[in-house]
Amino acid sequence: MKLPDSLAALESVHVVKMRSDRLILDVAEQRAWCSCFPQGVCIAMDTGLTVSDVDWLQRVCLWFASVPTCVNDSLLVESERLFLLRLNRTTFSTQEWEASLSKQQDIADWLIRFGEKSGLLLHPHSGA
Repeated sequence: MKLPDSLAALESVHVVKMRSDRLILDVAEQRAWCSCFPQGVCIAMDTGLTVSDVDWLQRVCLWFASVPTCVNDSLLVESERLFLLRLNRTTFSTQEWEASLSKQQDIADWLIRFGEKSGLLLHPHSGA
């Protein structure tokens, strides 16, 4: 597996480690992982939040469902940590990748602020 050339060309994106099912990334100093599929490239940003409040998670999921521009975004809880996933087209230009990653980071930052205000904890080794 390898990153699309237009994504790999970004100075803010670095492959940290390769695994069989994903690439571990550093995206502008935020931990992330990437998987490539025929439908597109999935980037999962680690918010660093440890999710233990199911009600909070349901509220955030409902918010995502209500925002038309978040149609390609979803949440994943993996080992109690919250990841923000975004499905991107494989044909993105470098500028489209920059815009998509910037928006994804903005949403991840919002999730972190909202989560901390709601009492969720940041994992001590988060990169967020």
